[in-house]
Amino acid sequence: MKSLQLRLGIGLCISLISVFIILWGLTGSSIRNLAEETVAEHLEHDAESIVSAIYIDAANNLALNTERIEPVYLEPFSGDYYQIITDAQVIRSRSLLNQDIVTQVVPPGEKRKLYSVGPNLQPLMLIVYGYNKLGRDITMAVAEDLSPTLARIAAFQHRYTLIALVLLLLLIIVQVIILRTGFHRLTCISQQIRALERGQRAQLDTDVPQEVVALVHEVNWLLKVLDQRLQRSRNALGDLAHALKTPLTVLQQLPRKAELKSQPAVCQILQTQTANMQNIMERVLKRARMAGSGPTFRMFDIKQEITALIKVLQSMYRDKNLSISFAEPETATLLIDREDMLELAGNLLDNACKWAKSRVNIYFDIGEAIHLIVEDDGPGVSDNDFAKLTQRGARLDEAVSGHGLGLAIAQSIAEQYSGQLILRRSDKLGGFYVEAILCKAEPMLMNS
Repeated sequence: MKSLQLRLGIGLCISLISVFIILWGLTGSSIRNLAEETVAEHLEHDAESIVSAIYIDAANNLALNTERIEPVYLEPFSGDYYQIITDAQVIRSRSLLNQDIVTQVVPPGEKRKLYSVGPNLQPLMLIVYGYNKLGRDITMAVAEDLSPTLARIAAFQHRYTLIALVLLLLLIIVQVIILRTGFHRLTCISQQIRALERGQRAQLDTDVPQEVVALVHEVNWLLKVLDQRLQRSRNALGDLAHALKTPLTVLQQLPRKAELKSQPAVCQILQTQTANMQNIMERVLKRARMAGSGPTFRMFDIKQEITALIKVLQSMYRDKNLSISFAEPETATLLIDREDMLELAGNLLDNACKWAKSRVNIYFDIGEAIHLIVEDDGPGVSDNDFAKLTQRGARLDEAVSGHGLGLAIAQSIAEQYSGQLILRRSDKLGGFYVEAILCKAEPMLMNS
């Protein structure tokens, strides 16, 4: 369980339920004790009345003046009973109808509270008193049926349970609202992080709960450092390429020197290697121009970026008067790093423009993966070259005749997104066809 809100919610729910169960138990036991104390007080009052009604009759036996006793003790199985025990005599209330109630002899001056089952299985509470009256030790048990009291307690507990459940439900709802309100700020941070991933913002807001202030500051600092490092790397890449231009120009002029004209093999090697260096340097400069400046991660706006890229390439190859056709897809924005996509599309388009005669097509097919297709009407490559280019582990570089400029970089970017390059002859234009598949990209459908 990784959700703090869920963990807190479950913990608070368990706490509330535990508290309500404890309160329910304590309230039930307290009400029962209070009811029994009330019954005990009533029985004690009746016991005093019964004791005061005892006298010695003419036969020297104990007798009761029933006129001084509550009428309820005279009704059969009324629920109120008494039983008087002496050494040789037992006096029962008329309500017992000659049945006994379980009791025990108690010395004078003592009192005991007992529970027993009376007539008709009535649950009885007995108060047993020990007296010494008229020179005799008397044990008197006064009992009352607890059924009515228990029924009232059960009805109270039923109402209390319903009210407690309703209150518990309301408290849980209030608790959920409080937790959601409290965690809403964290939800905002999560949304900002997703926006950061999409390139819609460069930093996180610092107006956050105190508990996560330090974390947000550290994330913002890391983002700033990463952006600075990326910009420095881009700038250093462009600076290095520009710095190498002058030494490279000097090397390219060496074969024209009279001292080296007598060594044509050396001149050939020098010209070949400087040409390769020139191509590499131009490619690096092109990458630096296309990358430009911006946040560390930005979404790729297909229409805006591809249109701008086409204009740059048409300007670079203006002498060819190329027609670059771009079919804009329904998906306007891709959740993929802008620089990666720019470099991939730039290398494939540059390669196509270099070898095309007059036409270049570029279009996207976006589903579970991104398919970027570029094709031209150039000479294409032979089947043997296709086999070499598509061979697993083969290095794709400028040395391959016909095509290959930037394919190594395109292959690297495609592999970075668990994809691949598909190379073949174009069915529509007859030239070179390359399809870059980015399997890990997440297309984000948006209205343009």
